[in-house]
Amino acid sequence: MLVGWCGLWAALSGVALIRAAAHPDRIRSTAVDGFWSMTLFWVAIDLGIAAWALLAPVTEVEEFRTLLLINGGLDVLYIGTGILLVTRAAALVRGFGVAILIQGGFLLVLDLGWWWILASSGS
Repeated sequence: MLVGWCGLWAALSGVALIRAAAHPDRIRSTAVDGFWSMTLFWVAIDLGIAAWALLAPVTEVEEFRTLLLINGGLDVLYIGTGILLVTRAAALVRGFGVAILIQGGFLLVLDLGWWWILASSGS
């Protein structure tokens, strides 16, 4: 699922950046540039997490559930950071904030969703 998310965001980011480069005469939004730049940064992080999970999978269910709760806490911090950045005056920083909000929200749903699935399965 995380790899699919990365593929979607990488494709969208690539298309947006290629379109921007192909039309240099158009006025580009600094906030949009910030959004897509931060999105590409998060794609790299997500791919690193996915690779780590494939190379060193967690085998204990309780250990995995604990890891998911810790990640959920970090996701809340990402969302808070995104909100903080969106309220800033600089357009580039606002673009970063929107990307972090979307990423944090996705990760929170993913982490807590898996935690809930594992908790309700009795594992």
